[in-house]
Amino acid sequence: MSQKPQTSPKALTEVEDRFIAQWGEISALWGVNRTVGRIHALLYLSRQPLDMETITKRLQISHGNCSTSIRDLLAWNSIRRVHVPGERRVLYESEQDPWTWFHACIRERRRREVVPVVDAMHEITDHAKLSADAADAAGSPEAADLHDAFERIARFAKFMDEFQDLIDAFLAVGAGPLGKALRTVAKFVPKAR
Repeated sequence: MSQKPQTSPKALTEVEDRFIAQWGEISALWGVNRTVGRIHALLYLSRQPLDMETITKRLQISHGNCSTSIRDLLAWNSIRRVHVPGERRVLYESEQDPWTWFHACIRERRRREVVPVVDAMHEITDHAKLSADAADAAGSPEAADLHDAFERIARFAKFMDEFQDLIDAFLAVGAGPLGKALRTVAKFVPKAR
């Protein structure tokens, strides 16, 4: 007969630590600083807003690292400042709906990472087209190769446009009712394992 797990004052801390560590690892995989993920996870789990000193002590990180990470989280709208009457310290809390903060993160990553890549890809495509046309006009022996390169680059640029369109569709759906309907439909789609 199996026994029920014994609870201790450390049980909650152990559960929190495991979630915080995993969220830090997930963040690192997404190209986000591990500490940013750990702070976000701590604030997500916390029942009340936390100040920077509490965060630094709980996660055993430096004040500077905490400050920089909080600034990033604020910029991504993943956390917010909370003002409690009578409290002099600045407190922070996380959005509790994962879809809402995920939506905000995707919107920010689109702005910072996807749009510049798509814009650069269009510039490269334009340059490749001009180079291919100039080689044609000059009767250059590399004209055929330049046209082939242009077609491949243009195909990739089209893919990047479609990728951005998918992100825009996700952002347009959002965390609202249509997003909930799509999440419900997704439960019935076979999963790739």
